[in-house]
Amino acid sequence: MQARQWLTTHPVWLAMGLSFGTIIGTSLVRFSYALFVPAMRADLGWSYLVLGAMNTAHAAGYLIGALTLSMVIRRFSSWLSFVVGGVLCSVFLGVCGWVTDAWLMGLLRFLSGFTSASVFAGGTVLIAQLAAQHVSRSGLLLGIYYAGGGLGMVLCAGLVPWTIGWGVELAWPHPWQPGWMAVGLIGLAMTALMWLPARAVPAAPPRNSTADQTDWRRYVFMLGGYFCFGMGYIGYMTFVISLLRELHWHTWQTSGFYAVMGVCGMFSVPAWSGVLDKFKAGQCLAIVNSLLALACLIPALVAIGGEAWPWHGWEMAAIFVSGAVFGGSFATAVASTTAFIRHNLPATQWVTVITVFTSVFAIGQVFGPSLTGWISDHAGGLSAGLLFSSLTLVAGAWLATRQQSLLAGTSSAR
Repeated sequence: MQARQWLTTHPVWLAMGLSFGTIIGTSLVRFSYALFVPAMRADLGWSYLVLGAMNTAHAAGYLIGALTLSMVIRRFSSWLSFVVGGVLCSVFLGVCGWVTDAWLMGLLRFLSGFTSASVFAGGTVLIAQLAAQHVSRSGLLLGIYYAGGGLGMVLCAGLVPWTIGWGVELAWPHPWQPGWMAVGLIGLAMTALMWLPARAVPAAPPRNSTADQTDWRRYVFMLGGYFCFGMGYIGYMTFVISLLRELHWHTWQTSGFYAVMGVCGMFSVPAWSGVLDKFKAGQCLAIVNSLLALACLIPALVAIGGEAWPWHGWEMAAIFVSGAVFGGSFATAVASTTAFIRHNLPATQWVTVITVFTSVFAIGQVFGPSLTGWISDHAGGLSAGLLFSSLTLVAGAWLATRQQSLLAGTSSAR
């Protein structure tokens, strides 16, 4: 009880504790998959379409989890869905290390996606409640929470390649399997660490059915921009490591690239906290989508151009810049929607509207991996798939610029 009271009066530490949920809900369950793709493709002979379909199954589960989130929170609570989701999600991740059948793997990816919605979106509700209690530091608190995804990426950059290499040394029949087991165990450890912070978040205000009714058409451009983000960014996260392996990068180089993305995600918090506090409309999401579009474009052009491009000899540096830009931006897209909701809507509507945004994001993720994989299989390789991701994010940036503030008379309307 004493530790819980201490956390209540130290919001930064509380946000850091909640960020373990971001590690599980994004890095372990979603982003780490990219590190498994080359080994699974080489071992199982799966096409990019099948490999992309695994993340589509995950996204479909996430979508259903998001659609039922509001009901779960009403029936139980935000903190309980957050913690129980972490336990179940970690278990499903670990079990991935015991299967090789595509249908079973797809089912486990679906179940991990379903439970990760309770972790990530449930944590979003908790961090929004915490930010409402500390308005002057809300941007910092949101940034800390979403920066957990970067820390998780750094962790995965070392853990997954090491465990796959360990599986090779032990002549494991499928050397990528120990990696999934390790990811599941790490998830359980993270869940234990986030339990107390989740309990320490101040309770949300009471909600009623009238207050929960929100016209989604008021923020339809923000929803459109967020949908494009979900469909565009996931193609990069799913296949960029495979593209680097096709460019003959060594394991230490791909791990370093992945770690750079994570480090930039961790330390981007100060850069974005002021932006999250300042803009009340869709500007922040527009900026982020534009940066992510650039990040997707760079490796695609490197793969297409080869020695014909003026930057020949600087390809590795260019791709590391891509990773740094991507890592320093992607988590802020999610934070920008949370900030938009907090700036423009009463707290009684947050759970409902967060559910809407999470669902739209999940729909984008459903289409993104399989479509990117199909394009890569049929239109000239992974570079074509990443070009599609870049164009999708450009469309998302344009849509976000059309979103105005919902607060009448504000000077930040556009």
